[in-house]
This record gives sequence, C-alpha cells and structure tokens, in this order.
Amino acid sequence: PVLKNFVSTNEGQLDKLQKDAKTAEEAFNNVVNYFGENAKTTPPSVFFPVFVRFVRAYKEAEHDNEQKKKQEEAMREKLLAQEAKQQDQKSQTQRVKRQQQHELIAELRRRQAKDHRPVYERKDGTIEDIITVEWKIELDNF
Repeated sequence: PVLKNFVSTNEGQLDKLQKDAKTAEEAFNNVVNYFGENAKTTPPSVFFPVFVRFVRAYKEAEHDNEQKKKQEEAMREKLLAQEAKQQDQKSQTQRVKRQQQHELIAELRRRQAKDHRPVYERKDGTIEDIITVEWKIELDNF
C-alpha cells in the first residue's frame, strides 16, 4: 500500500526522470560517437575522465601562453625603456656639447672683442691692466 501510494502520487516525476535519463543516454551516445568512440565499449567512467584531463591540460597551456605573452611584453617594454634612456642620454650629451660649443664661441668672441678694442693711454693704468690680462690669457692657454 505505501509503495502504491508513492508511485501514484509521484508518477509524473518518475516519467520525467525516465525521459531525462533516456535523453542523457542518447546525448552521451551521440558525443561518444562524435569523438570516434563506441558507446557500447566506452562507458562514461572511462570517457569523461579523458575530457577532464584534456580540459585541465588545455587550461594549463592557455595559462602558460598568457604568462609567456606577459613576459615577452614586459621584456619588450624593458627594451623600449632602455632604448629611450640611451636616446635621452645621447640627447643630453649632445645638448651639453652644444652648450659647451656655444660657451666656447662666446668666450672667443669676448676675447676677440677685447683684442680689437682701441687702446688709449691714460694715467689711470689702463695699459698696464690690458697687458696683465693679455699675459694671463697667454698663461691660461699654456
């Protein structure tokens, strides 16, 4: 009596479970056949662990590829930074050389201007100052 009551009250659910089990079995058979296996000789306990290993290996390979890509990107960024630093150092060196050249040219122009100015003898010692400066310039060039 208890079992009859259970079956009669849950008959709809039992039918649905049986239909779902049949659908699952058909789907499994289709998948196994799709991958070239025989559904009668390849039980789910053998078939699905293969997929689990495959999915794990695939995810690991995907992760490794992403890591490699990140490392390559980091290396490329590092190389670009080094190149930029070298270019900056070159530019800085060129700027310093240009500045030194401009300073040298300005100094030569000042000296040239001193050399060509007219000298008037005065009683305040201008001639002696000029000779002293010229003598110091010659000593500096030694």
